[in-house]
This record gives sequence, C-alpha cells and structure tokens, in this order.
Amino acid sequence: MKTKKIKVVYSELKIKKAVNSLAKKINNDYSKKRVAKPIVVISVLKGAFMFTSDLIKRIEHPLQIEFVRISSYGSKEVSSGKIDAPMLTLPDLTGRDILIIEDIIDSGRTIGFLKEYIATQYKPKSLKVACLLNKDERREVNVKADYVGFNVGNYFLVGYGLDTAEKFRHLPFLGVEL
Repeated sequence: MKTKKIKVVYSELKIKKAVNSLAKKINNDYSKKRVAKPIVVISVLKGAFMFTSDLIKRIEHPLQIEFVRISSYGSKEVSSGKIDAPMLTLPDLTGRDILIIEDIIDSGRTIGFLKEYIATQYKPKSLKVACLLNKDERREVNVKADYVGFNVGNYFLVGYGLDTAEKFRHLPFLGVEL
C-alpha cells in the first residue's frame, strides 16, 4: 500500500496560537455576560474532537460538555447536500448559553441545520459557534461563526481531527494530501 504524503498548511504551533486566540475572545465575551450556569459546549463529532479538547482547556468558565454526530460529508471531500445525524440526542438545554464547536464550516448545511435544531428545540439564552476552519467561498447556507480560527481557501485539509475516509485524523497539524 502506497503511503501518501501530506504537505503542512497549518503547523501545530499555528493551530495552538489560533486556539489560544479564540479562547481569549470566548473568555472575554462570556465574562461580559456574567453567565450564571455552566456554558454548554456542543462538540460536533468526529472532526472537532481535537479542537474541542484543546479549546475547552483554555476556557475559564464552568462548562457542560455534550457531543453530537452530524455531517453532510460522509467519506467524500465535498458535501453530499444531505444531513446525516446519527447521534443528535441532547439533554434539556432550555434557556442555556450554548457554544457549538465545529471543525470546519464549508457549505454551511451542517451548522445551519444544527443551529436551527437547537434554537427551535431549546430556545437558548445565547447560541454561538466556534470553528477552526471557515470556507466562505463554498457557502451555500447563510451562516457565520462567531469565532473563527482560520479562513481557508477551497482545498481539502486533513489532520488535527479532520479526515479523508477516516485517515489522517491523528496528525497534530493540518495539511493537504500530495
């Protein structure tokens, strides 16, 4: 089996700096709000697990952590256009401050669906989105993240939790296959 090479686009150090910067902004925003209950962090599996882990270590507010598994990619490099939500069970989050953590916002279908679902089901006090990667040029649904690590071009990144057919998630950096 031929091993593919990966060209580093965002190094481990650049990712760490971006995560620190995002955490600082999140801490500042939630400090101003004087949040009474723990902030509910909803991590979108599988791709956001590394980003979520690193980010929440730097958030200085009490947190409740939940996970959902939702995607419009499957094993492809572009959105299928259909939302697959095999794990979308959450406790009652009515009236809570919610922060969704997503690996990448591309077409916007997945995060748009999730935001609408949460807003409709739970009527949160606040609903914000943090994403590591943002691809504005591929947007099909009008959604914006409140916190963005990197604005990226139209190329397919792997590593740091992101995969292609379940490969390369373990890499500590983000890169492209050569």
